[in-house]
This record gives sequence, structure tokens and C-alpha cells, in this order.
Amino acid sequence: MNRFLQVFYIFFSAAMLSLAIPNELLHFGSPAAAMLALIPLYFAYTNFSSYKQAALLTGLHTMLVHLMSSFWLAFFKDFAVFTLGASALGTGVIGAVAGLILYSPFHRYKKHTELRIYASPSYCAFIPFRILWFCTVYVLYEWMKSTGWFGYPWGTVSSAFYRWNVFIQIADITGTYGVTFLAVMFSAVLAEGFFIFLKARMNGCSISASQGFFHVCCVWTALFTLAFCYGASRYIKPMKPVKYLNTILVQQNADPWKEKNDNYTILLSERLTEEKLEEAKAAGEQTDLIVWSEGCLKYSFPNAKNHYTYFPSEKPLIPFIQKTGIPFVLGGSYVQNHSPRKVINAAMLFDRDGIMRGAYGKNHLVPCAEVLPFSDIPAVSAFLKKTIGISAGWTPGDQYVFFDVPGRYSPAYKKPAVKVISLADEPRAAEEKEIPYVRISTPICFDDAFPDVCRPLAANGSEVFMNITDDSWSKTKSSEYQHFVISAFRAIELRTTLVRSTNSGYSAVIDARGNVLSDMPLFEEAALFCKVPVYKKQETVYLRFGNWLPHTAALFVTVFEVFMLALRNKNTEVSSERRKLVKTKKHHKK
Repeated sequence: MNRFLQVFYIFFSAAMLSLAIPNELLHFGSPAAAMLALIPLYFAYTNFSSYKQAALLTGLHTMLVHLMSSFWLAFFKDFAVFTLGASALGTGVIGAVAGLILYSPFHRYKKHTELRIYASPSYCAFIPFRILWFCTVYVLYEWMKSTGWFGYPWGTVSSAFYRWNVFIQIADITGTYGVTFLAVMFSAVLAEGFFIFLKARMNGCSISASQGFFHVCCVWTALFTLAFCYGASRYIKPMKPVKYLNTILVQQNADPWKEKNDNYTILLSERLTEEKLEEAKAAGEQTDLIVWSEGCLKYSFPNAKNHYTYFPSEKPLIPFIQKTGIPFVLGGSYVQNHSPRKVINAAMLFDRDGIMRGAYGKNHLVPCAEVLPFSDIPAVSAFLKKTIGISAGWTPGDQYVFFDVPGRYSPAYKKPAVKVISLADEPRAAEEKEIPYVRISTPICFDDAFPDVCRPLAANGSEVFMNITDDSWSKTKSSEYQHFVISAFRAIELRTTLVRSTNSGYSAVIDARGNVLSDMPLFEEAALFCKVPVYKKQETVYLRFGNWLPHTAALFVTVFEVFMLALRNKNTEVSSERRKLVKTKKHHKK
């Protein structure tokens, strides 16, 4: 195939996929575009002529998608060279590896003509395997780019499907990768159908090709139908909360990077909080918890307690919390260790008396922005300090931390059949057990994009994800909505409520089906009172087995490669024996 046409396919596919992912024009993306976006990539893939071409073009595709969909990473303070440049390069490298895997079976076919598993009677008999291989490797690519220290789950096919809420309910079985697999398979099937049509028009089409294509179409139709039926059954199944947590979310829309101190942010947050408390009181509602966003406090705890007892001078923070008589979750920094100094990006719980009771440290830090590789090595630290002015970053949290917050029972709540009264309990503790406590976890910003963070939280007892985020630096709606749709999958996968309290958006309450119950507009000063539903905990397939689908894909690829390596060695030995036999016969004739 003409090289120019190959590159055109790559650019066209990348542009379509970027348009499918939530963007400035289509805020929640386009599922229809996502179903078609990889057809041009498939055209290019079926005509790769070498490992080099496969790696370069697939890497180019993944890098282009990253640059076009995550361009807003360039606004991350002064670190665009790391956040956008380094991440684009890393995504391209992962894409290149995926390209090598994609091309592997075809290289073996061309290089070892003895392996006629791919060859005639008709090369089209290879259609089912070619489609399956393409889908499997693409799922493997998305998994590789979305996990680990450098993981970046943005720019994935699944993130385009939030609007098809019934369809994405399969995430509680397969995670996001089942959605990706079916969408990519649709593109591959349509592309193969186009090939079959052209071949039939030109010189007829073999029966094996038609049958193979028909069987693949049947398989995709069956899988999609099952996914839709399952999603519909989960979507219409009644889900009644057993508890509620009346919560006020505060969206300051104030970029903390632009402020010398946090006085303005705190005073603004206090005003928004007071206004919403008055509204709730007028409506006859009591508030159980107040949540401010990530990084709203600049001074590090626990030493900052004295500072916030007197500042801001107009209305000090700690006395304000005491006056409300309501627990707060606030985003800030917490010093875990003074020598060497280790500071975590924290979500801190303050009780109704204004006492900080504990902190959760962000587990998955943004690589090359919040944390720098090898910065704990003195020589590396000195080099970083000299070149970019930073010698260290945040320290990742080393524990899963939960906060038990008093809530209230829902009308659907039923007391357990068994109750135990122990004399070992103090009277006050026995009384408090009658209060319906809600166990919340507080994944911070980037955390809620990673099942590897949220799944253990849910498995260890979290009833509500109370995410706090600051994406105000991105300055774009696409960034806010992309983060939202990626995190919404956690609610579906683990069948739990997700609350997002952000600096500038998208602040929302999401139920266990992924539906938005309440929200606030982007980039506006606002506060929201919401009755956060708490559902009875469920053990979903995904909660129990995690990313079993990409693991299966990795196993399939590995087994195939090992099998083909063994087959190649066997054929090589047979060919060697044949050459020896021919030489022996010639010698006897002489």
C-alpha cells in the first residue's frame, strides 16, 4: 500500500477517536464515532509490511490521539515538557510495542512459508483470527497505558461511551476493557466487510472467506446483544439506598496556584458554605458533612493548626468549623515525616469540634508532575533542582484510610435480625452504635481514574467514594468532562456511589449505575446540597476478579507466541532433516 495512504489512515483514525472522546465540542463524547474510529487503523494494520512500519505507525497513532485529546496537559504550570511531551512520548512507545505485537503473526507468515496456517487455500480464511487478534492487542494496549506508575487512563475508547449508559453496565463484569473490546471488534468487522465487498466485486469471494466473516458477525452480534440485555436488566433493577449522607459540596473556582496564600479561597468557601447551610436549614434539612476540594489549604498540617486558628483574620478556619458543628473534609498537605521531610497530598477529616482526626494521602501521584522519578537519590535531586527548580514532589500515601461519618437511615433501611449488646462497651459507645455511620474513602484527583486504587478501597469497606479534585489549571471543559467519565466507571464497576467535589468542575453525585443525581456547572463559584445515597454493598465480578479480561488477553498473546515459536523450531528441524536426506541421496548416486 502507498505509504502516504497508510499515514493518512493513521491521522484520520486518530482524529476520529479524538472526536469520540469527550472534547470541547462534544462534552460527553460520541459513542457512534468511537465505534467507527478504528476502521482506518485496521486498514493500515492489515497492510503493514515490516515490524518497523507496524511499530512506527501504531506508535504515531497512539501519540496523535494523546496529543489531540489531552492537549490541555500543556497548561500544567511550567511542566508541559513533562506532562504533555513526556506522556505523549511514553504513549507512543507503548503504542509501538502494541504495533510489534499486532504484526507478529503476519511477519511469521511471510518469513516462514512452511507455516501455512495463514496461507491459502484462501488468505481470507484467516479473517476470524485477524479480527480477534486486533481486538485483543488493542485491549492489551489500553491496559498497558492505563496501569502502573506511568499509567494514564485518558484517551481510551471506553471513555467515549458514557452516553450509552445501558451498554456500559457490563463494566461491573469486565471493567472498561469489555466496552473497548466490543467497540474495537465492531470497527474490525466493518473493515473486513469492506474488504469482502471489494473482493467480491473484483474477482469473486471464496466460500471460506464469506463463512468466516459471517461467523465473526454472528459472534459480535451475540456479544453485543448479551451486553445490552445485561445492561438493561441492571439498569432497571431497583436500587434503594439503606442510608443517606447529607453533604454540602463547595466549588470555589479559584486557582490556588495564582494565590500567594489561601485566605481568599477559604473566605470564599466559607461564604458558599454558609449560604448553602442556610438554604438547607430553610428546607428543613440537616447537614452531615461538608467537603471542600483538593488543595484548598496551603499550609501543612499538623503544625498548621495554630495558623488556621487565627487566619484568615476576617474569619479563622478552625473557629468557623466549630461554629457550624459539622464534620469537614478538606484538601491540603500533611507532613508524614520531618526528617527526611515527606509530605502527602491529603484529604483531612475535621470533626465537629474542629479537631483534625486523620488524613488520607493520595496514592497514585501524577508522574513527572507531582512526583519525580529517582528524586530520592541525592545526585538526581540536585540535578532536578538545578535544571527545573524542583528537587522533590509529594510522597505517595502508604495506606488506605477510611472516615466514618454519622449519617442517617433511609426509609428502606431494615434493622438486622441479630443485635449484640456487650458489657465491654462504654455506655457512650453503645449509644453511638445506634447512629448510622457511613464509611467513606477519599480518593484524590488522579486516584479515581485507577481501579487499582478504588477497588481495594471498596473491597475493604468503603461505602461511598468522596473524591476531591483540582483540575482548574486545565482551563478546558474537555479536561473536566474526560476526568468525570473516566471516574464514573468506578461507580459502575464497584456498584457504589461516587461524589466528586472539585475546584472548578465537574462536581457531581453519581449513583451506582453511573447516573448523575446532582451536579454543578463548570468554572463557576457554587455549592451543592445533596442527599448522598448509600447502597447495600455488592460483590461484583469486577470487585472479585479485577482486570481479568486484559490479563486473559495477555495470556492469549503469550500462549500464541510460545506456540508459534515452538512450531517454527519444529519446522526448522524438519527442514534440516530433509536437507540432510537430500545430501545423502546425492552422495549415494555418486
